[in-house]
Amino acid sequence: LVLVVPRSEGQDKEKSAADARSAQTEKAMTPLRVQVSFTEFDGEKKIGNLPYTFLVNADDRGARAAVRMGLRVPIEASSSNTGVKQIQYTDVGTSLDGRAEKTEDGRFLLMLSVEKSSAYLPGANEKPASVGGNEISSAQPTIQQFRTQVNLLIRDGQTIQSTVATDPVTGHVTKVDVTLNVIK
Repeated sequence: LVLVVPRSEGQDKEKSAADARSAQTEKAMTPLRVQVSFTEFDGEKKIGNLPYTFLVNADDRGARAAVRMGLRVPIEASSSNTGVKQIQYTDVGTSLDGRAEKTEDGRFLLMLSVEKSSAYLPGANEKPASVGGNEISSAQPTIQQFRTQVNLLIRDGQTIQSTVATDPVTGHVTKVDVTLNVIK
């Protein structure tokens, strides 16, 4: 005696079609190495280079990749009511946040948020800080800040100069270069 049980082919076809659709809408993550370099110039003379490298998974829907590097600078503050002097700390350094998505043509849309700050305190032989011709005279440090958010369309192995900015206090020019490499 043989018992034949009919298969429900309609249900199997629907399930496999749904699996195929979800696989198409979900892109596979691609590990990327991102290097962000801050190069500072005084006129034509290169006076500094600060490279930062971090990893980003393209098409990862989790938290953004992030790097924080810096220190806390003590700044003396006095209360106008009591005249009591207090020390407050200000963060200076570099913060990088990134996310990436792979495009259909194989390039990557790299979304970067970049922040760099430093303390400027003129020495005895240096000119006082000035912004727009207005001199800033203080025994306290002046905090220089640089922030940018960029969306770069970049391919594997490419370097793009994303930003060029001039510090209004020193006149130094900062160039930001971004390099992306797929980790294989």
